[in-house]
Amino acid sequence: MLNKYMKTSLAKQFSLLTATIILAFTCLIASLLIYQNKLTTEFEKVNSELEEKQDTVYELDYAFNLAISEMRALFAYGSLDDSYKATYLENVMLQKDIVKDKIQVLNGMSLEEDGRLFLENTNEFYEYYFENLVPKSIDLFEQGKLEEVSKIATTGENASAKIRDFQSSLQDYSTGLEEKVETNFYSLQTNTLYSQIAFAIALFLLIVGMVIFTRMMLVKIGKPLRKLTIAAGEIAEGESVLFTDTTNRQDELGLLSIAFEKMTKSIQDKEQDLNAQNEELLAQQDELQAQQAELEEALETTQNRELDLKRRNDLVKGIANSLDKQEVLSSIVKTMCEVIDADKGIVVMLDKSLDHASFGISKLGKEQFLTHLQSGLIVRLQETKKPYSVQRESSEAEMAFHTTKSYCYDLYLPVLSGSGKIEAVLMYSRFSRPFTEIEIMEYEALTKQVAISLDKIKMYEHSERERVLVQDILDTIKEGIQLVDSKGSVIQINKKLCDMVDCHSQSFIDSSYETWIEKLSASVKNKLEFKAFFQRVLVEGKGEEASFIYHQEEPLKRVVQVYCEPLRRDGEKVGTVIVHRDITKEYEVDLMKSEFVSTVSHELRTPLASVLGFTELMLNKELKPDRQKKYLTTIYQEAKRLTALINDFLDVQRMEAGKQTYDKKYDDILPLLTNIVETTQINTPNHQITLDVATHNTMVLGDRDKIGQVFNNLISNAIKYSPDGGQVEINVFEEGSNLKIEVKDEGLGIPPDAIDKLFTKFYRVDNSDRRRIGGTGLGLAIVKEIMKAHEGEIDVQSKIKEGSTFTVSFPLVIGMYDSSRDTEQKDGNEKEVNVIIVEDDSSLANLLKTELEESHFNVKTFNEGETALKAIKQEHPDAIVLDIMLKEKGIDGWEIIRQLKEIEELKSIPIFISSALDEKEKGLALGANEYLVKPYQPSKLSKLILQTLLKKDWSGQILVPSKSYDE
Repeated sequence: MLNKYMKTSLAKQFSLLTATIILAFTCLIASLLIYQNKLTTEFEKVNSELEEKQDTVYELDYAFNLAISEMRALFAYGSLDDSYKATYLENVMLQKDIVKDKIQVLNGMSLEEDGRLFLENTNEFYEYYFENLVPKSIDLFEQGKLEEVSKIATTGENASAKIRDFQSSLQDYSTGLEEKVETNFYSLQTNTLYSQIAFAIALFLLIVGMVIFTRMMLVKIGKPLRKLTIAAGEIAEGESVLFTDTTNRQDELGLLSIAFEKMTKSIQDKEQDLNAQNEELLAQQDELQAQQAELEEALETTQNRELDLKRRNDLVKGIANSLDKQEVLSSIVKTMCEVIDADKGIVVMLDKSLDHASFGISKLGKEQFLTHLQSGLIVRLQETKKPYSVQRESSEAEMAFHTTKSYCYDLYLPVLSGSGKIEAVLMYSRFSRPFTEIEIMEYEALTKQVAISLDKIKMYEHSERERVLVQDILDTIKEGIQLVDSKGSVIQINKKLCDMVDCHSQSFIDSSYETWIEKLSASVKNKLEFKAFFQRVLVEGKGEEASFIYHQEEPLKRVVQVYCEPLRRDGEKVGTVIVHRDITKEYEVDLMKSEFVSTVSHELRTPLASVLGFTELMLNKELKPDRQKKYLTTIYQEAKRLTALINDFLDVQRMEAGKQTYDKKYDDILPLLTNIVETTQINTPNHQITLDVATHNTMVLGDRDKIGQVFNNLISNAIKYSPDGGQVEINVFEEGSNLKIEVKDEGLGIPPDAIDKLFTKFYRVDNSDRRRIGGTGLGLAIVKEIMKAHEGEIDVQSKIKEGSTFTVSFPLVIGMYDSSRDTEQKDGNEKEVNVIIVEDDSSLANLLKTELEESHFNVKTFNEGETALKAIKQEHPDAIVLDIMLKEKGIDGWEIIRQLKEIEELKSIPIFISSALDEKEKGLALGANEYLVKPYQPSKLSKLILQTLLKKDWSGQILVPSKSYDE
């Protein structure tokens, strides 16, 4: 029954094979696991017993050793103190109990021969040691017979030897237990390995059997399948097939063979019917092919019409969907080429721009067409305003590889505006066939669409130019302009308003009243009043309010005045022009003016009150001389304070008017700084002022008094704004090509938002601590102007409550030379700077000589050219100041320069031209180093000479003035 059931299905056969393999594999795995589990259980049992014996033996060993040690301690130290004796005896008894317990534990275990022998030895030793030896020794010890105790251990009973024998026996048994543990472990490993090898062999045999049975089943299935495949091939070739043994199978292959046999018989029966039907279909096919040819011809005509309509539609779309002229022209010429079936074409606007586009035409061809627009065949087009076609022979370039004569057909089309004027010219060429009259009329109609598109672009360009012009005009206005319609929606804004609101113009235009009022008011401080103003003006129509001032916080803090003006057209209001004017500077100036008046009133009245008060006392009372001197000193100090205040006002006015003069000379600022520090330190006992100089190059070109005013202001500010005292550091150092001086304090510090305004006239930090200090707010403004006049800079760094650092920098002068040569200067290897002045004006010559000598130069003057040239050749000066026009007969300045430049040893001498003639280019071309046009400040000449000479090295020596700068 089972055999019949399995034969009816291949799937059942494979399922049975698979189940058999899985069952066999499962049994194999289970056997391996059961066997290995048994091995592990036996190993753990034996190993546990051995480990328990080891632990017991170890504890016995430890207890015996500890008991022996306690006995020895008793004999060694028990006589010293009874408490020690009792403790040692108690410990011995405790270890005795432990040993007895462990012997009982060992006795209850399953022991082998060696274990039983060890147990007997242990019992014997226990009785000998604890029952006999220990009590006996303790009695002798308590009787004080220490020598007899010693004899028991060494002679007679010889207890030491017995103890060693027992310990040796215990050690041997412990070692034997360890060997049994290792033997048990090796046994487990060996049995496990054998079981794994047996499993591998069984698994291999199982796999081999599975392969064999699978091969047999595949052969049983594959053979009938090959026969069915051969039969299918024979049927496909029209041969008859005879099925034999495959139909006797009861599985799926048998059913497949039966169905295949029935299908073969059915195909053979219907083959004859199909052949008859095929002949009938062939006849119908011939008839359908004839009809298909007619339909294809009609379809081709329809497709040509559709393509033509599509091209015309593309032309209309191309010229209607864009307002970019060049894009439209390109679309016209390309689409018209497709509509006309032309090979190339061009379109040109006949205005001043001559905008054009082409298709299939070279750059040279376009230039030729544009050059002859007003001549040739274009003239005919302009006169008749009608399209026409021309036949001509093809040029060599157009013929390509053709050698026979061929013709080309050109079509000229005018594009007429609504007024009848020709706006553009279209020209197309094709080689396939000539243009017919019907085609020309059709193409002429298309040019009307082109004309409409060009007119639309022209109107758009005009309006766009007007719009851009208006927008450019609005963008040049410094106020923010905003145009809204009658409903409040934004029509137009300018760039200034975008900058004020920090937005993009495209996002602002066409926004409703509610949208833009929210955007504007978002950064406004007094936003409620701001919204109320626009509500009254734009919504309620109350135009009596001329303007409104609001304070903006972002993107910058501004004060803005806004006013609205109605925009009318034909007497009717169509919108409103809103102007936002930035009045921040005016607002700050007004605040500073008010504050300045208050400050000046306080600063002037305070010293005046002292002057008037002490003067009145001296006039109305008889005072002692010392009291008079004290009052006069106070009046003098307050008068100096008034004078300094007035001088600050005057200095600021002169600097703003450009009338401040500076007496600049080369000077060492170190003595100046030292003097200011010493003077200031006397008057400020609460501050410690230090001066640290990290450079020898402390020379600057400047006005000594003005530079002193700079340092006086900075140091006095450092002291003033450090009301609690502290350190004031002054550091002098080089950085790059600058000499820098830092003034650092530990005072109040400066808020970050005030640093940008710190050097503004009358500005004072808005802080109650600083208000109590006082001041006009002019000192730092004067310092900045003085540093600017000296080509220097001032910088500040500060932290609140930590102090401020002001840094001024001057261009280096003496510092330009190599410091490695200082030793040579100290050794006296210096060279005096000799300057020859050639000037026929004696007054000017003496003025220049005085100025140069004050700057420590050795100077000689000459008023005649030949004499001066002779002296130059003899003395070889370091620099020459030369006038061009000399009164005496002889050579002029130009000739002196030419001759000097021809002499090798003299051509490198720096020449500074000083002349009333403005011929600077000529002078510099001839080789002059600088050209000064009279009148000029003499100090400028000394500065130029020194700066030029400091860069030169003459014979390995440093050029320095003939006198020391310390003089």
